[in-house]
Amino acid sequence: MTGADAEAWITGIGILGPQGCGWDAVVRGLQQPTPLFQPVPPAWQAEPGVPAAWTAPLAADAEAALQPFDTASADRACAMALAAADQAWRQAGAEPQPRRGGVWWGTGMGGAQSTEQSYRRFLLERAALRPMTVPRIMASSPAAQIATRHGLRGPNLTYAIACASAATAIGEALLALRVGRVDLAIAGGSESMLQAGVLAGWQGLRVLSTLRQAETAAQACRPFGAGRSGLVLGEGAAALVLERPASARARGARPLAILAGYGSNCDAAPSLVHPQADGEADAMRQALADAGAPADAVGLVNAHGTGTDAGDVAEAEALAAVFGTGRAAPAVCATKSHHGHLLGAAGAMEAVVSIASLVHQLVPATLGAEPRDPRCAHLQLAAQPTGRPLDWVLSNSFAFGGANVSLLFGRAPA
Repeated sequence: MTGADAEAWITGIGILGPQGCGWDAVVRGLQQPTPLFQPVPPAWQAEPGVPAAWTAPLAADAEAALQPFDTASADRACAMALAAADQAWRQAGAEPQPRRGGVWWGTGMGGAQSTEQSYRRFLLERAALRPMTVPRIMASSPAAQIATRHGLRGPNLTYAIACASAATAIGEALLALRVGRVDLAIAGGSESMLQAGVLAGWQGLRVLSTLRQAETAAQACRPFGAGRSGLVLGEGAAALVLERPASARARGARPLAILAGYGSNCDAAPSLVHPQADGEADAMRQALADAGAPADAVGLVNAHGTGTDAGDVAEAEALAAVFGTGRAAPAVCATKSHHGHLLGAAGAMEAVVSIASLVHQLVPATLGAEPRDPRCAHLQLAAQPTGRPLDWVLSNSFAFGGANVSLLFGRAPA
């Protein structure tokens, strides 16, 4: 779909993550990249099945920023969501839209912290559960509380599609804006899964990077690198304020970037956890077609790039199918090598990374990718942040269950 009404203006951004709190922290992290990983706390490793794995917890300033939102009714993931949405709202200079504003939110595991705490309280401590247990656990609680805080009485939708949750929420918000269902949307995702039980569950899949495999943080998450050891689970939240261009222009707002294309599909493959390159390629083509943009217009692809063997190879194959393998292929980055994998919030975190890349005309570094896996040798990865003219950035989120989502972001109009 093309034309002014086909795109959404991104007028506000909020973020809490391992790299810190706010837009400036994201930009600093891209300009001065480092792996933000810490080992699982030793006390957790005493629990059955919890590995000595690497994790990416919130930075100290992000931790402080969520504290005002840590209430009786808000799980940690919900508090993160509220803090990120507040940042985005302030940056956008938005006003309440009682009937013309809504919330589209993504989370893979909902109130995971409250779920684990409640099971411990009920089964181990044999104590009654707290009155707000159910609202804290609800996956839809962040969207509901964001809407309440900002007076948004339009659609209020939550997507739980594993690693594609937030990217789906952002894409579906774009569709709602296009058809005029709303004038403004808060869209994004949050995830707080650094809990002993969650880590034990992920260890069952044998995809986590552990201290046995990677002795240092620099070795922990190495997307597309030879001998990579797996993924690093992180936590955080990111929120975007999306607006119809006419509505934003009428109130004097200016965009940071635009969202112009959205592709989404399902592999429908026998395995829920094995990625399919053809489905991933189709999602990228859908996003390009949706925006009316040719493949050679894309200057950068923000890869899903988790650091797992099967996932990285499938995505490398998909990228070759869409863009080719020659010098004209776009640059590729995998910033999970900085901030880890935020699961349901990953698509929102990496949407912000994509927007920052456009604003600062920067190809982010992919840490630890050298020496390269020969099966991924055709990808144009940067070992250090690299300046490059960028008009379009494609961001990928590929999930367990075969859900594939691609979002196409463009430079703000002059």
